[in-house]
Amino acid sequence: MSNASSSGKTQIHVGRVDDLPIGSMCEVPLDAPFDVPVNAIVANVHGTFYATSSRCTHYGMPLSKGVLTDDGKLYCPFHGACFRVTTGDIEDAPALDPLQTFDVEVKDGQVYLLVDYETLRNPSTAPCPSELKGKRQGPHTVFIGGGAVSLHAVQEMRRLGYKGRITVLTSEPHPTIDRPRLSKSYAPDVDHALIRNEAYWRDTLQVDLRLSSHVYMIDTRMRRIHIRGGNTLIYEKLVLATGSVPRRLPVEGAHAQGVYVLRSLQDAQSLTASLKRRAAPKLVIIGTGFIGLEMGIALAKHADVTLIGQTHVPLEGPLGRQVGGGLQTAIMNERPLRFLNAVDVVRIETDMDGHVRGVLVQPRARGSPELFLQADMVLMSTGARPATDFLRNSPSFPTLRPDGSVEVDSALRVNGLRNVYAGGDIAAYPTENGVVRIEHWNVASNHGLEIGRMLATGRVRPYRHIPVFWSGLTSTLRYAGTGHGYNQVYVDGEPDEAEFIAYYAKNDKVIAVATYV
Repeated sequence: MSNASSSGKTQIHVGRVDDLPIGSMCEVPLDAPFDVPVNAIVANVHGTFYATSSRCTHYGMPLSKGVLTDDGKLYCPFHGACFRVTTGDIEDAPALDPLQTFDVEVKDGQVYLLVDYETLRNPSTAPCPSELKGKRQGPHTVFIGGGAVSLHAVQEMRRLGYKGRITVLTSEPHPTIDRPRLSKSYAPDVDHALIRNEAYWRDTLQVDLRLSSHVYMIDTRMRRIHIRGGNTLIYEKLVLATGSVPRRLPVEGAHAQGVYVLRSLQDAQSLTASLKRRAAPKLVIIGTGFIGLEMGIALAKHADVTLIGQTHVPLEGPLGRQVGGGLQTAIMNERPLRFLNAVDVVRIETDMDGHVRGVLVQPRARGSPELFLQADMVLMSTGARPATDFLRNSPSFPTLRPDGSVEVDSALRVNGLRNVYAGGDIAAYPTENGVVRIEHWNVASNHGLEIGRMLATGRVRPYRHIPVFWSGLTSTLRYAGTGHGYNQVYVDGEPDEAEFIAYYAKNDKVIAVATYV
């Protein structure tokens, strides 16, 4: 039921105050004159009612299925985004935009929403205050890398009123893409994968975005960035967010025609073009981690897929043998995939034209003969390394860790360099479970949010977010925590029946949880 209010907004009856006790929420139709139904979430936080839009700004999932905490945080149950219902602001990535908020009125024991349909139809998504546009002044902050860290950091900086110049250097020929979509939903086209276009970066965020810019060295003493082609930049603040590059096995044939990796949009497009050239090609995926499994599931309808791995079961390292084995069974019940576990790749064999014709593997069981797997294509999903080669060329930069990562302090500042931050795949940061480096989109996005807040406000605070990860393995696997070094696994449910909760503990303390439903 809706009526016109004295403010000119449409008044929508929610219900009685007693029907929405403290700590609860409900979803309310807005009766909006749109083609697609629009709803709101009404929440009672400590006796005060607040209302926001009802869909997560990440992938548009319903927040009514989420969790409302006592302090007014609303968690999306699908991919871990979190919002503050009192303001609509983003608390945790990967959400890209805040929620819309609506006025709430309590009268005679009844709760009402006050909705302006015109504002609802044309919401303001610009995080950069209009008075800042064209009037950039103050310190110059440079980002190297154009992915999740940079996007979330810059958006947060502008939202908080940062007036300085911002330059983003990215080696890729396009702005930020939704990298998880490359494997989770196999999105090889720009329109599907692109998160923010050039106009958004340059006009809305007021950023000097430089595509296809390759940094080969930085001088931290002179605060100078050297770019391939002879260009240089001077910075006051620097954020390193270059992500990672895929590893190729050090075996013969690793770079042969028909051998692919998956990291960039160009990688996905090359793989797609090869798939289209053949009818039902034989595809061997080397690696049974998350990317390998996601791609195997996505490509099973395009190719005859075999997945091979060194471990006894897929995902044995992060999830344990019981969970990994159960997931393999669950996946095979849903997709026509073959698994060959506990093998080492000897070499990738090619024909006379240099194109892959198969993969020779050696089972790890003692005395087992070598096996030849025919293949028209090979996808190497064998991990990634930090994209930090340019820092090895930078004499003034602190020594990298053995894996090539950059060690940062609790505020994500590079150790020994208070004006340089690092986030995402390249950052090794301290947690209660030791120093970790986590290659998750959610982690990179939250690194960006925190770095952006610190750069905008000048207030330094420790990074304290729990890592969240999800993977579409026929059903959705969700993982929260930092499970490095777990030595105990407790499983509730049946992994091979696609329904379980697994608790990962270290010395009887739970440090991570995985669910599959």
